[in-house]
Amino acid sequence: MQNYGAIRPAAVVTLAVALMIGGVLLAIESLAVDHQVRQNYEEALALSQIALETKHSSAVLRNWQARVAQRLTQTPSLSPTPDIASLETAMTGLVAKLDEMLSFRLSADEQIKLADLKRALAEVGNVNTLLLDASHRNDSGVGTAREIAALSQQRSEAFENSLAELVGAVRLRTLTAARRADQLNVIARYALIGFAAVTSALALVSVLLMLRTLKENRTVLARMKQLAREDALTGAINRRGLEDVLPVEFSRAHRSGDSLTLVMIDLDHFKRYNDRRGHPAGDAILRSSAQAWLKQLRPTDVLVRYGGEEFTLVLPGVDADHAGLMVDRLRPHVPDRQTFSAGIATWDGIETATELLQRADQALLQAKKAGRNRSMIAGREPQVTLPLMVA
Repeated sequence: MQNYGAIRPAAVVTLAVALMIGGVLLAIESLAVDHQVRQNYEEALALSQIALETKHSSAVLRNWQARVAQRLTQTPSLSPTPDIASLETAMTGLVAKLDEMLSFRLSADEQIKLADLKRALAEVGNVNTLLLDASHRNDSGVGTAREIAALSQQRSEAFENSLAELVGAVRLRTLTAARRADQLNVIARYALIGFAAVTSALALVSVLLMLRTLKENRTVLARMKQLAREDALTGAINRRGLEDVLPVEFSRAHRSGDSLTLVMIDLDHFKRYNDRRGHPAGDAILRSSAQAWLKQLRPTDVLVRYGGEEFTLVLPGVDADHAGLMVDRLRPHVPDRQTFSAGIATWDGIETATELLQRADQALLQAKKAGRNRSMIAGREPQVTLPLMVA
């Protein structure tokens, strides 16, 4: 179960990265298509402009062809040389327009149409040859002129049809690219919406996972802190925990002016008990005693396993006499008729925690010297009378 919980954040991160990469690739593709459409559109406009100019040049060429043919028919005595020169100029301009189309990026189909267009132009150029031959021969037959005019009309129309096909192919390519761009934009739009939705969901999941992780971390840290302060055998606070508790209780007692009493408790002859019953039995009696005492104490009282069979009670708001009564209530709850001795010391408002613990420990020592199984209040130990010296 822990592995599953560890995999889910990794899966979320992996999915988020994959979506980001997909979004970037889609954006790059969209930009590339947009650039291609724009380039194709600009080329189509330029090619259409050249096509219009070419069509205009074709019309001019046809007019000059008709004019030359008419001059040959009606006024054969006049030399058509000036018109022939204009005819050749128009032809040269038309060829230049076709050559200009070669500068564009054309597809294979468009290149085939351009080749057809050049062949059609060559056929138009044949009309010029016929006119030149007729002018050199001074051929003024009406039938010949009409044939040349009809041939000029036919081949010029064929040329313009080929030109229209080429322009149509370029426009079709542009429209196809534009439709593709529109489709890609629609896909990108929906992908962006989906990406935003999934990203939001992933963000929410990530936040929830983070909150859960923080909560679990707080729980673990709290448990670790508790374990660091708790005695594993008895469940009471350990000596390290006592070092954290005493400054807090001293500060509270100083602010409130209430009493603060410490009690040092030591199980009587516990080493002998361990030797007779064994260490497991000794551990059991320590654990049972501490658990029973915790049930008798107030929520504000603190039970500490000071070390070995020795315990410490921290009793806020309790003076020495009341502390003695509380300790007496704990005696019947020690299993197997085991007894304990206790030393009680109340803070005087000046001494340090170490000094207060030392006074409680001294009182415990006096209780043991007085016969054990009793409590001794610091400052009330029995006074020992020394024998008088006889002079």
